Amino acid sequence: MKCCKRISLVLACLLVALSCTAAFAHEFIIKPVQLTAQKDHIVPFSVVSAHVFMISEEMEPIDQVEAALVLKGETTPLKLSENKMLMTLDGQIKPKSEGTAIITGHRHGIIWTQTTRGWKQQSKKELKGVISSGKYEKFCKTLVTVGEPDGAYNKIIGQRLEIVPMSDPAKAKVGDEIEFQTLLDGKPVSVENMVATYDGFSMNPNTFAYFTEPYGNGITKLKITAPGTWMVRVQHADKNPTPDYDNFVMRSVLVFEVK
Repeated sequence: MKCCKRISLVLACLLVALSCTAAFAHEFIIKPVQLTAQKDHIVPFSVVSAHVFMISEEMEPIDQVEAALVLKGETTPLKLSENKMLMTLDGQIKPKSEGTAIITGHRHGIIWTQTTRGWKQQSKKELKGVISSGKYEKFCKTLVTVGEPDGAYNKIIGQRLEIVPMSDPAKAKVGDEIEFQTLLDGKPVSVENMVATYDGFSMNPNTFAYFTEPYGNGITKLKITAPGTWMVRVQHADKNPTPDYDNFVMRSVLVFEVK
């Protein structure tokens, strides 16, 4: 009987750990109501935190999120507001020029530490009974075509972990391949893999339509299998421990439209 109780306790702890890990793995996505716009027209967007793409399951802390519009070489900070009903952070853009606009997002790094008394949003050095600790930081870029595209789809904006398309997604058709390069601190990096999906592909959590591994110089290729709003995501993990956490995980997402 005691053995069964111990096994049940261990299983319960594993389930808690898995659920917490899943919570960290929400994809950080900026989803406009449309990805094709006209100059001087308002385009609302939402910051989505999701396992089922692209339906928000929790609201990111507004004080930990920044968004901006990059267009024609200018960067304009964007105001966000909480939408508790939809569990999103909402904003809008009003592009003043034609071209490829980029809505950028940054969810600042947050430390989560697992202890013998549960999970804490604190540095491990401040706690007792530490089991493991990680820092989690997320980035997103969303491409919006305003009028006529201007070739700025591959503009490097300086995110620590950044996905850069090497061919224009706005010109892609079903059956085409799009090439991407992943940068870490501005330099090519070969992440373990790239996953991709499109809005409406599946209602099952963490279900992707496409998986690929990079080859030379951090390059990956995605074959487009359907029209719609696509997202590609990469992850980089630094397993060098610090006094505050054991590992540092960054994720980056790129959103674009295929017609």
